[in-house]
Amino acid sequence: MAGLSPTIGKIFGIDIELHWTFVLLLVFAFLLSYPSLYGFLIIVLLFACVLLHELAHSVTSKVNGIMVKKIILLPIGGASVINLDDIAPSQSFYIALAGPLASVLLGLVFGLAAVFSTGGTVTQTLQLLFLLNILLGVGNLLPAFPLDGGRVLKSYLQEKRSALVSTKIAVKASNAVLVLLVLGTIAYAAWLPGATFFYREFVVLWTLIIVMFLYGGAQSELQSAYVLEYASGLHARDAISKNFMIVTPQTSMRQLYKKLLEEKSHIAIFKDGKKFRVVTRLVANPLSKSSADMMNKTVLSFSMLIPQISFDASLSEAIKRIRFEEAPVIAVTKNGKIVGVLLEQHVEQLLALHMPQIMAADKQGKRHN
Repeated sequence: MAGLSPTIGKIFGIDIELHWTFVLLLVFAFLLSYPSLYGFLIIVLLFACVLLHELAHSVTSKVNGIMVKKIILLPIGGASVINLDDIAPSQSFYIALAGPLASVLLGLVFGLAAVFSTGGTVTQTLQLLFLLNILLGVGNLLPAFPLDGGRVLKSYLQEKRSALVSTKIAVKASNAVLVLLVLGTIAYAAWLPGATFFYREFVVLWTLIIVMFLYGGAQSELQSAYVLEYASGLHARDAISKNFMIVTPQTSMRQLYKKLLEEKSHIAIFKDGKKFRVVTRLVANPLSKSSADMMNKTVLSFSMLIPQISFDASLSEAIKRIRFEEAPVIAVTKNGKIVGVLLEQHVEQLLALHMPQIMAADKQGKRHN
């Protein structure tokens, strides 16, 4: 579905991407609010505010010299793809805090504008945007992953603790917040005077959907912390695969297919200057007449740049690069030459073998204390 998620432009050099589900939300909102389109306008304005919230995270990161890959707008909000690994907890703290502060500030601007507006629909819209931005800012400060508040708490804890221990404590706090949120919503729905049974069900159901999303995000954060911890002590060389082949940029797709059959490999890599590229697309049916022109093209037209990492680099660093770059494969080099490749599934297989030893040491209190 990646191809259905368009990039609509750049702001401060940062790609802004609409997730395909967000595109569906816009279409759905347009159809529901037609012909007045007021509801559609509110959603567009709200997500413009969400974009500013995410830009606050991203710009703060760039000011601190931290790489920002892109901002993705989703039906449930937004996400900034930022390389937050191996940075000081204080930097992570301020980056996480920047978004909620921007939303609260933006809400105050809308509130002030509403005070001086002429009334009618304009005032109603400004008041609604004031309320939504305040909720966006304050709600994001709840200590629950993957909200900003969870990252703020983790960053604060990490000043005196390891990343894994800090994540464990933050996830426990996140789970406690989610339990209170569910209980509070049920109590509110039961108390709400004059509400229909359908409305009460809707409030509780919508809260449960949000809670399930937040719980999944918290567990993903914890799993990620465990993976990086278990990868410590291992190196890229421990997980490399030799199942790849080297081709030249001038290799045609026809020649590539022949070589694939001969070498029985499915990963084709070539050097492009000082960088490496991997062939990412093969012709669906190389024997069809419609594919004849494509078969004569060079592999350069069907490739993408991939990150590279040193043979002696830590495996945790390789994992971070794969995740941040969203790369299907990473080139492992030694003295400028490629000696192997890393694929996420190979790394996971290695960690599956390595985890029992680390977990045993963890239970005995030899780690993370």
